[in-house]
Amino acid sequence: MPAWMQSVDVLSEAVAGFSTMEEVMKYLEPERWQVDMEDLYKPTWQVVGKSFIHQKKSRGVVDLNLLREEVRLYSCTPRNLSVSLREELKRTDAIFWPSCLLVKRCGGNCACCSLNCYDCQCSPTKVAKKYHEVLMLKHRAGGRGLQKTLTDVPLEHHEECSCVCKNDSD
Repeated sequence: MPAWMQSVDVLSEAVAGFSTMEEVMKYLEPERWQVDMEDLYKPTWQVVGKSFIHQKKSRGVVDLNLLREEVRLYSCTPRNLSVSLREELKRTDAIFWPSCLLVKRCGGNCACCSLNCYDCQCSPTKVAKKYHEVLMLKHRAGGRGLQKTLTDVPLEHHEECSCVCKNDSD
């Protein structure tokens, strides 16, 4: 049975195990994977390839600066979180490759919360929508094969976070 005839969940699980897009395409269409790869990368009128760059911050030289930096890393800050695209986009009709991407989301503790409240929680104060180019697979209408397209998916990234009183956000 061709890969495209499998159920979306079975196909999603199989596709998630591959390391490269070439492996995905070979699995889906062993006889024509190179043609499919060329088709995906043909220029279109749309702007493609949106991405963002993570810059590393340098650590302090003095021990106290290092201690402070370590506390900051584990306190309420944006950090990389892996999200499932199907879950994040609430799309049960499509498969994405890669199936998971890293996004910045608020995390960490608020142990050093300066607010006078019982339950301080880490929440985003600045959010941005960023677009990530991925391979999207969908069954064609009438069940005749898979439609393969490169598409930009919008994901929410938390750029700034702070500790807030839980009671204030309810």
